Amino acid sequence: MQIIPSSANEFEQLKKFLIPHERMCVQLSSYVRKNRNDIFLIKDDDEICGAFYANGTFLHCIPDFTSRAGEFSQILGNFLLTHAVKCINGELTVSEFIKPLVQSTKTPGESTTTQQTNRYKLMCLTPEDALIPPAEPLQPCDEIRRMANPEHDTEILFDLQKHYIMEEVAPAGKTTGDLEINIILKQILKNQICLTLFSDGEPVAKANTNAIGWNCVQLGGVYTNPLYRRNGYALQLVYNLSARILRTGRTVTLYVKEKNTPALQLYKKLGFKECGSYSITYF
Repeated sequence: MQIIPSSANEFEQLKKFLIPHERMCVQLSSYVRKNRNDIFLIKDDDEICGAFYANGTFLHCIPDFTSRAGEFSQILGNFLLTHAVKCINGELTVSEFIKPLVQSTKTPGESTTTQQTNRYKLMCLTPEDALIPPAEPLQPCDEIRRMANPEHDTEILFDLQKHYIMEEVAPAGKTTGDLEINIILKQILKNQICLTLFSDGEPVAKANTNAIGWNCVQLGGVYTNPLYRRNGYALQLVYNLSARILRTGRTVTLYVKEKNTPALQLYKKLGFKECGSYSITYF
């Protein structure tokens, strides 16, 4: 078993490996599709048995990890000695194995680094499933628009994106600067589908895709201004965004924090089903 950098020669083999597991690793699939650097393969003889992205964030797809935990742990432990990791993203069980490997590579001064792990439920909706429309229609003063102009729409969506990151994404104690938020938002508007709900002309809620794979699209960035919650706006946005994706024949995936019962119930109303567990660990 060995770890090697991915190259164009392995693209089709890597695609074939990822597609059966894509629901759990849409972000990794999107990086492979875009030919991003820092993609690595775990190979046993000539067969791929794992793949991951490692550049600060360790984003993994190692479906048989638990059955060969000793072998995987040894080669990943050696790899992590020369590749710093600040965040682990991926299937919950595998991430729990990788966390102590990351800790073991820290220097004595870093070994007590605080960990924060956010656990999520993976929810999926396939083209064969029934997408259930919201029970309540939009009001005449409400309108959903697609935002796709980075230069014009970034300013309009800035406050919604900032508060989404503060409440749902940033680890405790970390402040995301305005410049970083602008960069993230411009990338979303340029490369993803972003829908915004306007009420009386004011942007009050948003939702967007986070990653586009071969057969799956991951949703994220779902946020409603607290003053406008309990109006069904998030439900309307996710419904409209999911309908667009399902028409392409792709499966829709999204992650919900385990303790966020209202969000879990909201997505189930649309027809989403729980289909796995995921975690993000920050060091």
